[in-house]
Amino acid sequence: MRNIFLACASALLLAGCGASSSVTEPSATMTKLVNLIAFNSTTAPKPIESIVDNTDKVDCPVVDVEEGGGSVQVGSGAGLRHQYAISDTARECLANNKLISIRVGIAGRIVAGPAGGAGTFQIPVRLGVRREADKKMVVSKVVNMNATIAPGQATGTFEYVADPLVVPWLREEANEDYMIVIGLVRR
Repeated sequence: MRNIFLACASALLLAGCGASSSVTEPSATMTKLVNLIAFNSTTAPKPIESIVDNTDKVDCPVVDVEEGGGSVQVGSGAGLRHQYAISDTARECLANNKLISIRVGIAGRIVAGPAGGAGTFQIPVRLGVRREADKKMVVSKVVNMNATIAPGQATGTFEYVADPLVVPWLREEANEDYMIVIGLVRR
């Protein structure tokens, strides 16, 4: 069988020798022969589509707590009901299809004042992303975080992870293009 195959292949190669030297495309017969040798079929298999990684690399912008936006008192003096303050922040960035999705996490404490006590409280916080080139807010929203002071306690904690804020991907160094800005909202 092998000798017959080699004889056929030689005959086909010799048949191609009489062709004009200006022809650069292989003949259909030659293509079928090459496919037969390489793929055990007269037709080549469909090419495997390459896996495209469309995730862009990104240096996540830092979080800046606005001046005066790190703590808020509700009430004053002997009428102080409670005070809450941001104690920690975190962020996570995912860049894909030339967009950056930024998730911001906030943690803090709430303290009951002389006129306050146990309960669940809503704490409004403004989240935004500022473009550093012109100091313009690209995206901004106010969300409510829940904080709880358990019965018999004077303090409690709160944690919140916001839905992603989405901004355009400009380059890998997004930490130079944007600033994440947060601040507690006074009522």
